[in-house]
Amino acid sequence: MMKTLLSFVVFVLLWVGVHTPRLNFSPARPHARGLCPEAQRSDAPIGPACKQNRTGLSTFTGRSSSSTSSDSPPDSSAVLTSGAEMSEEKTDTTNELFESVREAVGRRVKLVLRRMVQLEVKGDKVENRVLALASHRAYLLTARVPSKVEQSFSYLDIQGLSSNKPTQLVLEHDRSPWNLRLGSVEEVDEVIAHIGTCLQRISPAGSPVKVMRKLSLKPPERTVALQTLWNEQGSTDLGPCGGFSHQYWCVCDYLGLPYREEVQWDVDTIYLTQDSRELNLQDFIHLENRDLVAIIAALEYNQWFTKLSAKDYKLSTDVCDQILRVVARSIRLEELVLDNAGLRSDFAQKLAAALSQNPASTLHTLNLSNNSLEDKGAAALSAQFAKLPMGLKQLNLSRTSMSPKGVNSLCQAFYANLVVASTLTHLDLSGNSLRGDDLLNLHSFLSHPNCVETLDLSNSDCSLEQVCASLFKGCLKHLSVLNMSKTVFSHRKCKEIPTSFKQFFSCAQALSSVSLSGTRLPLEALKSLLLGLGCNPSLSEVSLDLSGCELRSGGSQILEGCIAEIPNISSLDISDNGLDIDLTTLLVWLAKNRSIRHLSLGKNFNNIKSKNVAQVLNNLVHMIQEEESPLTSLSLADSKLKADLSIVLNALGSNTSLTRLDISGNAMGDMGAKMLAKALQINTKLRTVVWDRNNISPQGLQDVAAALEKNYTIRFMPVPIMDAAQALKANPDKTEDALLKMEQYLLRNHETRKYLQEQAYRLQQGIVTTTTQQMMDTMCVKVQDHLNSLKFTETNSVQEDMKVAENLMKDARNSKRLLPNLYHLKNGGSQEAFVGAIQEKLQSMAGEVARVMDEQLQTMLASMVDAAEGLCPHVMKGSNLRPELLKAGAGRMIVPRSFVTTTLLEQSGVDIINKISEVKLSMASCLSDRIVDEILETLSTSQHTLADHVNRKGQPLQHQEPQMETEVLDETVLQPENHDQEDKEIHEWNQEHGLEDMDSRMMTSKTKRKSILVRMLRPVSVAFEMEFDLDKALEDVPSTSRTPLFLRLLHIH
Repeated sequence: MMKTLLSFVVFVLLWVGVHTPRLNFSPARPHARGLCPEAQRSDAPIGPACKQNRTGLSTFTGRSSSSTSSDSPPDSSAVLTSGAEMSEEKTDTTNELFESVREAVGRRVKLVLRRMVQLEVKGDKVENRVLALASHRAYLLTARVPSKVEQSFSYLDIQGLSSNKPTQLVLEHDRSPWNLRLGSVEEVDEVIAHIGTCLQRISPAGSPVKVMRKLSLKPPERTVALQTLWNEQGSTDLGPCGGFSHQYWCVCDYLGLPYREEVQWDVDTIYLTQDSRELNLQDFIHLENRDLVAIIAALEYNQWFTKLSAKDYKLSTDVCDQILRVVARSIRLEELVLDNAGLRSDFAQKLAAALSQNPASTLHTLNLSNNSLEDKGAAALSAQFAKLPMGLKQLNLSRTSMSPKGVNSLCQAFYANLVVASTLTHLDLSGNSLRGDDLLNLHSFLSHPNCVETLDLSNSDCSLEQVCASLFKGCLKHLSVLNMSKTVFSHRKCKEIPTSFKQFFSCAQALSSVSLSGTRLPLEALKSLLLGLGCNPSLSEVSLDLSGCELRSGGSQILEGCIAEIPNISSLDISDNGLDIDLTTLLVWLAKNRSIRHLSLGKNFNNIKSKNVAQVLNNLVHMIQEEESPLTSLSLADSKLKADLSIVLNALGSNTSLTRLDISGNAMGDMGAKMLAKALQINTKLRTVVWDRNNISPQGLQDVAAALEKNYTIRFMPVPIMDAAQALKANPDKTEDALLKMEQYLLRNHETRKYLQEQAYRLQQGIVTTTTQQMMDTMCVKVQDHLNSLKFTETNSVQEDMKVAENLMKDARNSKRLLPNLYHLKNGGSQEAFVGAIQEKLQSMAGEVARVMDEQLQTMLASMVDAAEGLCPHVMKGSNLRPELLKAGAGRMIVPRSFVTTTLLEQSGVDIINKISEVKLSMASCLSDRIVDEILETLSTSQHTLADHVNRKGQPLQHQEPQMETEVLDETVLQPENHDQEDKEIHEWNQEHGLEDMDSRMMTSKTKRKSILVRMLRPVSVAFEMEFDLDKALEDVPSTSRTPLFLRLLHIH
């Protein structure tokens, strides 16, 4: 009995020593690498005085060295009244012990709570120990100097906590439990509260009681008080990305793995900045596999990340096991993407088991593509899919070595789980061998009402006919994307096309993309497809991919008969179909379609004779040059057109419809690059040009780069990597210089605005107006010849017809100034008049916008200060901080007036003026064209009337030399010595384009438009006609003199 009493007195003495000097030994800690930022803080005090900051325990507050111990044992007052010398001695001893504790644990570890405890060893035998608690781990150390760590465990190891006696605490973990005795029930609850708060921060989704697995306290009111405290702390800010860094640090400590600062920085900085909820293992595969294990393990507790992905990286067994553990425990993981991760069927079986262990799982998207799961893995997953309470949204099991057996087991599970039918929107089973008719469960699932929006069965050899029959029964309402490329139409030999095939396409309500690339279609099936789409009123903007379907002549005839009237196809890909010469007629019918905006024709010129290529391309040029052509995107990729591509390139300069062009893989060479460069100098519509694999040398790259300097509309032109790689071998400096210039000009086009419509006006004036006036002048010459022959006629009717003809000729001469006058309507000047008005209005608006911005910023600043005052009312009201904050904020919210003015004038203003100029040019052109058409028709009619008078009179036609103006601008003056040359050129041009014999036919607007289209095409360079080989010409020429030689050679040819 005396021995026990003596031991108790010693415990009291030590306990009092613990409570006196706690605030006196907290030296600054050096920055420690490899620790969580929280563990590196040195500004927080240690002991009970800091508990409100570290744990928020307002209920169980400790005391500083100056406070009176209210939780001391009953006989502690005798100790407190002992002499000063003994008290000093005990204080020094305790300080020394706790300093030793810090050394033993490591000064880099932040100890939040330390208590002297007694450890029950055997029976009633107890030994003194020091209990030290950090934010992630508990330490038990010897109570003598130098102190040593006897045991420690991570809070994640806790199996349970119990306190059935007032001062007893039992900490159960995966090793032997700690049976501890503390000074009071308050101290016991303080320790439990701290551990619970730390667990709550590590795992914010679950309550501390759940994470502890077991909490037994007597009386029960203690549990209620603790639970209330933890609930109040539930909304505490966890830090960036849901406190991932802290969770990662705790997991690293729990698993005995090193803490990588770069992981913490990437998540806290990059992921937070991007607001990314996807943890991509690709960002960390440069680390060891064990580091990936710790990163993944943190997701078990994290509530920020909802997606885990890994692609093209073989996952180790340890990493896979950790992923399965997360799936089995996380209630936040929604998407799992493990694409080409080297997984086998056993992983699928384990994944199914993990899902079965987690009834609260929120996983709805699963991508296991490019892994050899086989039928065994599919069967295991199917068994679990049939039980998923929340269903699935997206499932991708493409290229997983499944057979029809595996797919049937999957679809049977879908059919059995009614929730899946209402949740599954994306199903990808492509790349699996599904040949044959044994897909009953797949067809059964698709035949019943479901919500599948995207179905990908490409490259699977399944029957297109049977799939469409099933889709007609169950997928009409929601299916939007259907990918059946590289499949077969039917496994049966029956030649008849089932009516369900056409009915599906005529009744689908949401279809936007149909890909049948590489699927050999019977001609009747193609016809049913096109007619079905054409008569479907519910569809619009459908993308149809028929590339590589071996359509050939028969397919071309079907397309010719249907395509012109189909109103809902916006994108058509008929590349690689062996169409060859059939394109000549097909393009005429394609031109009649008013809905197709993107057309792909590549790989259709392999077997066409060279003499027929020009005819096909001329029809294509006519299609893209047609007025109000809907076509905005054209692809001629991999057609190997070589020099023939110049026919299309020569039409680009004046084209006003195409915004995207793909001419890659045509081996057009440097002359093709030069033709492209000439087109880019005057084209103002193109935004994207793709032109790789064209055998371009450094000189060709330089030509295109120089053209881009004058083009302000091209925004996207991918670097021609293949050509650049070859050019770098020939002349690295020249190639690098050209590529750098291209990038600079493209960047300029993205960042700057420039008035562009004057260039478009000059192009209109140079091509359309000049062509029209040449026709007008030719007609006027004929009319004047008739007038000369009839000038002595006195018949009234003839005189009236002559008067009409003279008036029409005056209008014809005045029409030369029609477009310039209409376009520059105000004061006969340029666009300065209306530009000035718009700029003036925008400048006046700048002041109003700036005023509104200032008001908004003032309101925002006041709201910010009010919010700060609501969060921190004491410090805000206790001083003059509010006025200071308002003053400091006011100095930072100034937006210069020049910024607003510049933004409105140089960005928005230019865009507005460009659009107005575009509309103005369109209006002026429309009015001018209509008036000129009327003049041409009436003048032509008048010419024929006068010709009849001349014939009746029987007089020879008196010819007068034409006085023709080849320029439209008012200030143009023709020199006399140039008249003969001009007349010769006009005569040759008229002869070339069929305008020489005006007596033989009426001059109509249709004739005029045809002539304009011809004029818009750049003539074929003689370099092509002479088969000039630029590469060969430059082969032996030093790089310093190549350009001058090229110019001389081109000039000679």
